[in-house]
This record gives sequence, C-alpha cells and structure tokens, in this order.
Amino acid sequence: MELKGKIIAHRGASAYAPENTIAAFNMAAKLGCQFIEFDVMLSHDNVPFVFHDDAVRRTTNGRGDFAQKSAAEIQTLDAGMWVSKSFKNERIPSFEAVIRWLAEHDMQANIEIKPDKDRIKETTIAVLTTINRCWPVTMPMPLVSSFEMEALILARSLAPELPLGMLMHNWDNNWNKEAQALNCTSIHLSSSITTQKRVASIKDKGYKVYVYTVNRRRQAMKLFKWGVDAVFSDYPDLLA
Repeated sequence: MELKGKIIAHRGASAYAPENTIAAFNMAAKLGCQFIEFDVMLSHDNVPFVFHDDAVRRTTNGRGDFAQKSAAEIQTLDAGMWVSKSFKNERIPSFEAVIRWLAEHDMQANIEIKPDKDRIKETTIAVLTTINRCWPVTMPMPLVSSFEMEALILARSLAPELPLGMLMHNWDNNWNKEAQALNCTSIHLSSSITTQKRVASIKDKGYKVYVYTVNRRRQAMKLFKWGVDAVFSDYPDLLA
C-alpha cells in the first residue's frame, strides 16, 4: 500500500484530544495528518467499537471490563472528560462510524484488532465483516494489524487481499517466517526493540517498517535515517 506521510496519528491526535475518539481524529486531520491508527474491540453483544484498554476506567467515567459491556452501555460512557471539560460527552465511536469518518476525510487507516483473550476469533470476524460491508470501494484498503497471531492468520485466510501488519513488542528471531506465511505488508516494532540492524534486516526482506510510539522529533529523524517508513505518534505535527 502507498503511504501518505511519515507520521501515523496514534489513536488519533491523542496528545491533544481523547484517544480513539472522533475528536482525536478530527484534530489529527486539522493538523494535516493523512494516516491514523486506532484499536477495535468487541462489546459483549458483538458490536465492534474503537477502544484500546481491557477496562473502561482509564479513559471513561465507567468501571469494569469493556468486553462485559453491551453496546448500549458503551454508548452512554463519557470518553472525553478525563482529558478536559472541553471534551465532555465525547463518546466511544463505533467502528462503523469511524469508517464513515475516514471516507469523509479521505484518511488512511491502520486498524489494530484488540480482542479479549477468549474472543479472538469473534473479534477478528467482526472487524473483517464490518470492513467488507462498510468500506467504500473507492478507498484504498486499510492496513490491519494485531499482536495476536491467531487474529492475523484468520484475517489472512478470510481476506487474502487485505494488507496485514505484524506487531512486535518483543523481538522474535522467527519474525520473517511468520511474516512470509501471512504475506505481510509491514512489520510494526516497539521503539524499545528497534535497532538500525533490525530495520535493515526487515527492509532487506521487502517489508515496510513502522515504529511505535515515537513522540520526539529527534528520535523520529534518527529512525527515518535508518530507513523506517513511518512512526506512530501521539503528535501528528511532530515533523511540522
């Protein structure tokens, strides 16, 4: 897939607005970003929403596990007040709503599948079904990634044409074998495990390299010098 820009807005412009909300995505667009990353999780009644944590407490006024809440409950939560009063009543967006927003703003997306450990299959199928049903045919396909190998394997089997990104928090010496089996487009590395040698080895195999989460301009420039294709940042204006 052709990359628009070197900065991927991590959960939107999450340094300036509540992460994984329309407000954060609007801010990313306002700052000139052309590529956003967000997470998709499944409600108790199998509705995909854009959310990151297992529990809702950190970023909403609710309590309890996300996966145990119905879609109706999730839609009542305030996902903005934890940042500031100016974001009061910001809601957790449904995946469908975010796809509509992407189309309206001509925005590329990296969708991270974030399944509850007991619902990897269900979450992956819900994400792919929603993409198949709602993704505009005029838009480039999104990049789908996950830390869960089971999710990536299922995604590849159900959607052979879909660009996949393999996430690595810890370095895996078998990464190329797994990436080849999945026909990955990109490898996504934690900044803590990224070295010039590892970037070179991945690029040599023909993959794009994306690094998360990079919030310092100097660090970003060093990574780009090494050949990194893009970084995930809470600051979409990092290179402004």
